[in-house]
Amino acid sequence: MANTVYTALPQHEANEEKENPIWPSTRRPLSQRWSRTTALLSALLLSSLIANFVLLYRQFVTPWDLINELPTRYAGLVRNVPTKITHHIAFDSTNRTEQDAAWDDKDLEPWTHFVALDEDYTIDLDLPHAQRWPWDLNKGVYILTAAHELHCVRVLRVAVNENHDGVPEEEQTWAYAHLIHCLNVLRDTVMCNADDTPLYVGRLHENTHSSDPRAGIGTTKMCRNWNTLLEWSRARSACYYPEDFFNQSYPEVERYKYCPDGSRPWETIEAPQAP
Repeated sequence: MANTVYTALPQHEANEEKENPIWPSTRRPLSQRWSRTTALLSALLLSSLIANFVLLYRQFVTPWDLINELPTRYAGLVRNVPTKITHHIAFDSTNRTEQDAAWDDKDLEPWTHFVALDEDYTIDLDLPHAQRWPWDLNKGVYILTAAHELHCVRVLRVAVNENHDGVPEEEQTWAYAHLIHCLNVLRDTVMCNADDTPLYVGRLHENTHSSDPRAGIGTTKMCRNWNTLLEWSRARSACYYPEDFFNQSYPEVERYKYCPDGSRPWETIEAPQAP
């Protein structure tokens, strides 16, 4: 009977999948590697979809529409209030009683927008240093631009009505220099904004039957929300009211005691101690 020869297999030909009992294999299971690959591909796909959506959005949405969605730097206002251009309303009524009632609305009082802003906030937004608020020296007093402009509109309205009523110049409420100042404020605002929206002219649209057609009547424009600005200002109120405004001997600090929420911050100020 022939002799049978047995040849030992080399160690590397043994079962390669068998784990070393002392040094376990560091290879990850196939399912785990596949999960990581799937997650990476999903992230890339999502990024691609978002990028395509943005490109399509920008292609079909005009840039000037995007401007309406941009919030203002301070109060975060956007142009989301469609407002029709009108006339023959209370604000431009020649009936003085009706006109006065419209313009005397408390929501149009410019001093509502005297605000006391924290020093850190104003530094972060690169605002110039302002007069200190008497009840907290870490806050400065500012008037919002819209309030300053509204003040000027109200001043000019008073001047127009007083001149229309024949009030002598020396008895008029506002000095000539202040009126010219306000005209310049409004001129500056108009030129700064440089609104390029075309307004139609002629007896067309809502002007069809008008004996005195005005440009753009009936046109809709997108405006910011005045009530939202009121809320923002009242939450930061400087508690200012122009009490006895033309009396130069009236204590200025007393004009900062009209807080819209009824608070009395001056009562928390400690009186200086005598030496």
